[in-house]
Amino acid sequence: MARSARGHTAWRWLVAVGWLVGSLTAVSAQDGRWERLTALGAQAVAQGDYAEAARQFQAALPLADVESLAPSCMHLAAVYEAQGQYPEAALLYRRALVLQEQIVGPDHAQLVDVLEAAAALQRKMYPVRSLLPWSAASQMTARATRIRAREEQALLQGFLWGPLDTRQAFNDSGSGE
Repeated sequence: MARSARGHTAWRWLVAVGWLVGSLTAVSAQDGRWERLTALGAQAVAQGDYAEAARQFQAALPLADVESLAPSCMHLAAVYEAQGQYPEAALLYRRALVLQEQIVGPDHAQLVDVLEAAAALQRKMYPVRSLLPWSAASQMTARATRIRAREEQALLQGFLWGPLDTRQAFNDSGSGE
């Protein structure tokens, strides 16, 4: 059981670091200072130096522009969660969720990462309460699942019957030419 929990935790950190690195390339703020500080924070996370990562992410937060503010909150929340500072992490996850909702809307696929991270933290903070279907963790997980399912259905619809029709892709009219 402990080995499985470690593997799950390592997988979550791998996903978080991948998300951090991916978000670094998509966002620009104030002459690259936000990017440099965030990159230093991500490097510190990768090295396990969470205190340094928190310092770097805290320094990057005031430099964030509209698009980079939610990722900045997510970065710092992930570090706080790793340090066991769950209440602070929960507040930052909530802030990131509100910011992302304002930017992309309430049912956008970009919300899934924030919802899943916040739900995972709620399960850590309230392991028994999180089992209840009306708990915050259960509701966030259900919302993320609905968004993901809708996005997968839209992708499937577009692939099977939309512009990626194989006859169009291979310019095959079915006449045997």
